[in-house]
Amino acid sequence: MHATLLDSRIDALSPELLAFLGRRTREPEELMQEVWLKVARANPDCPDDRSFRAYVFAVARRQIIDAHRRRQARVSLVPLDAGVREPVSAATPDSHADARRMLAVVEDTLATLQPEVVEVFRWRTTHTLSFKEIAARQGVPLNTALGRHHRAVKAIGAALSQAGLRPEESR
Repeated sequence: MHATLLDSRIDALSPELLAFLGRRTREPEELMQEVWLKVARANPDCPDDRSFRAYVFAVARRQIIDAHRRRQARVSLVPLDAGVREPVSAATPDSHADARRMLAVVEDTLATLQPEVVEVFRWRTTHTLSFKEIAARQGVPLNTALGRHHRAVKAIGAALSQAGLRPEESR
């Protein structure tokens, strides 16, 4: 699809997509950025506006599901200076040991990343700030904050996999 045609279709559909996402998620602007990024990368060959709209909303529905899954699987990190608290659960000693090992891997990985990347990751995970708020605090565009978070998550995921601590993905 030609870039200007894609741009005009995105501009035309953005208000409707934002309203759709706003009814289904807590952070519609961020999710909309993810949807448009996926659409732009895929560069779909949609002959008319109707098929393009159907494609975009299919991507949006998948993004909503993924965001919901990420939210359910989110682990809360506690700053190290706050002390380690034992989770209140019926977890086994092995799971406590795995959790401690995971935290050590996460902290070691964060120590290797750029400070601004770590800052985004910590604000997002420990303070649950939106990417919009993080971008404003850092004085950078929203996509920069998203990219920094992505770099941290990717590095942590790779380190956890290498340590044999990453659960199998369901996909």
